[in-house]
Amino acid sequence: MLADPKLLVVLFSLTAALGCATRSAVPTRDRPAEKTPPVFALAASVADGPEDPAEKGLASHISRVTVYSDRALVSRDATVALTSEPKVFRFKKLPGWVDEGSVRASTSAGKIVDVSVERRFLARSTDEGFRKAELKHKELLKQLQAIDDELAILDAQQKHVESIKVFSLEKLGDDGVKREIKVDSYGEVIDFVSGTMRKTASARRDARAAREQLAPDVEASARNLEELSRLTKLEETMVLVTVQGTEAGAATLTLTYATPGATWEPMHEVRAGATDPDSVELTSFAVVTQTTGEDWSHAQLSFSTQSSSDSEHIPELEMLALGKGPEVSRSVTREITSFTAAQKKFQEQNLHWNRMNQAASQRVSEVEQFERSYSSNLALLEQVQSKTVEIFAGLQTRGTTAHFVARDPVIARSDGRSIRVRIGSSPIKVERRIIAAPEESLNAAVTLEMNNKTAQALLPGAVARYQDGAFLGMTDIAFVAKDEDFSLFFSVADQVKLARELDKHQSSLQRNARNRMQLSFVSKAKNLSERPVTVVLAERIPVSENNEVRVSNVRIGPNEKPDGKGIVRWTVTLAAREERQFRVSYQVDYPPTLVLDVKRKRMEKMQSPSPPSPAPARMDFEERLIQMEDAF
Repeated sequence: MLADPKLLVVLFSLTAALGCATRSAVPTRDRPAEKTPPVFALAASVADGPEDPAEKGLASHISRVTVYSDRALVSRDATVALTSEPKVFRFKKLPGWVDEGSVRASTSAGKIVDVSVERRFLARSTDEGFRKAELKHKELLKQLQAIDDELAILDAQQKHVESIKVFSLEKLGDDGVKREIKVDSYGEVIDFVSGTMRKTASARRDARAAREQLAPDVEASARNLEELSRLTKLEETMVLVTVQGTEAGAATLTLTYATPGATWEPMHEVRAGATDPDSVELTSFAVVTQTTGEDWSHAQLSFSTQSSSDSEHIPELEMLALGKGPEVSRSVTREITSFTAAQKKFQEQNLHWNRMNQAASQRVSEVEQFERSYSSNLALLEQVQSKTVEIFAGLQTRGTTAHFVARDPVIARSDGRSIRVRIGSSPIKVERRIIAAPEESLNAAVTLEMNNKTAQALLPGAVARYQDGAFLGMTDIAFVAKDEDFSLFFSVADQVKLARELDKHQSSLQRNARNRMQLSFVSKAKNLSERPVTVVLAERIPVSENNEVRVSNVRIGPNEKPDGKGIVRWTVTLAAREERQFRVSYQVDYPPTLVLDVKRKRMEKMQSPSPPSPAPARMDFEERLIQMEDAF
């Protein structure tokens, strides 16, 4: 008996479909994948044609850099051949954020006739290289879409075959009841279905393999096209310098310009050794960070605290008139300068420019590492720059500027990583003192009393402390002018033990219309070593600046007079294992409302939505009164 006619029709149509579907034209594993060149190779090919030899840029190098708090002044040198006729030389491929208003040129021979600045985008959407990259990406997308269409057809075919298999099983049950079943007819159906499923599965595997092979090329092409699109917004600067020589000959042509993306901060080291306890080696560093878009390779670096944009004036006094109305100032401040425009371009373009420069000379893995670290480096640069601008501005208010020259050749790369540059080092005579303030800390401190006999001022900054090569920790110093005395915390005086307590037998609190508090503090200093030790111990007596608070009945033992700030200092030499006792006593009269006001202000401060100060503020005397009352 023949197979059901409806089933044969279905099989015939499916056979025709299979003939088309199984002849897949997708790429196979044997076909080599066409790799997309890296983006920066494409960027180099974007130009429409070869460079005109007449417009070839100079081969120059960065020879000198002066770093300010918010910028760098860069000098480039190039050797040029002069003629008696004016000749144009081009400094090309400079960052797009060069400050146009700062561009200057000088020559060792002849004269500068003209200096002009031009900018151009690194790529245009109409460039031949850009069009080729775009067309190639579209072709890769078409190939990928063809494979996806093939997979969709194979999926539909699979569903079709599954429906035939179900149909065949249902018909097998019906024929078993109604008529005789012919094994050959249903065997053909089973062979057809299983064979078709094998071919479909094989074709799907080939299509998926081709897609896996093509997908990386599509992703790389998309990234390259995206990078080229960014190049259409990325500028480079070209400076054209026209020079005329008195005669034919070689000369050095120097181009100077300012660029944002650089800052520095001062840092110091003090190293002491056991061989010479009366002297230390004091070394100053400039910690420089830059993302200017250009590496500084062994350039002569210098560092300045001066603002490169502020205008200096002769100090003059004007008439001081009382009772006169406000007068309109005649001075004009330029709110927007050429450097402001340069900073805006820097913020928009610096990440991509520096990434491009890194990729031109490094492996892909190193470029990826650069991308991960650059953002954090740039954030740190901005943080340091903000702090340094404030510090240097404070120096200028006292009429002080300083200029330092790097003592060693270094390479400062434009990746935002900080490097230390030595700017000064000299031995200094010191006098070691042990300072103790038990109210503040129960650790006595070894200080170095020095006079700045170096050739330059010491700037505010962190100081790393070393003893015989061992790192002790960090401290900091304020500005120290040349020949000025200053003190520096060096280490903890472990041989001196301190203690301080309130003598409650001689202290009391009376609460009346006016509170009266009698306080007596006892401090102790003990020499734990086997050698005599000289200690300067400090205590203090409150100084009232409030008419409602009176301080009286001051007693100090051993007898010593406080200074104008109420500070009492004893200089004592403790013999081996000796302990001395120091006492300060005083009486404080104050209204009860004073403590209530302090508590109310403290509660308001705690409930305030403003974030707390990062550094805890020192308590004033009124707040200390609350602590003292709690002690009774």
